[in-house]
Amino acid sequence: MTTTLVAQPPEVEAPERGTTTVADRVVAAVAGRAASEVPGVGGAARRLMGVAVDSAGAHRAPQVEVTVAGETVALHIRLSIAYPAPVRATAERVRQHVAERVELLAGKKVGVVDVTVVALPLPAVPARVVQ
Repeated sequence: MTTTLVAQPPEVEAPERGTTTVADRVVAAVAGRAASEVPGVGGAARRLMGVAVDSAGAHRAPQVEVTVAGETVALHIRLSIAYPAPVRATAERVRQHVAERVELLAGKKVGVVDVTVVALPLPAVPARVVQ
């Protein structure tokens, strides 16, 4: 029987390690993606003076604004919820899911997740075919 010794890399002490910084826009992207993972949730149409200026809003990612205070973030999410899904229950699922994903993927503690529902789009109806 032959024994082989494998050299182990030396342990690096904590003070010699660098730091990891996660940009605010990365936190916003993670939060937007996490919000869109909840069934029935879509994005918000771009608005100009309160009027929707595009019709692709539900197909976009939800809009997210991030406020960072140290390692804690506050999120404000604008989204749409497909009709007839229950708005309050869906918004609560979005809050929970976004907080979990941001903490897991970005390493930030989530203090507040504000959800603003800007539209209740109807499900897509297939076009009628006349024969």
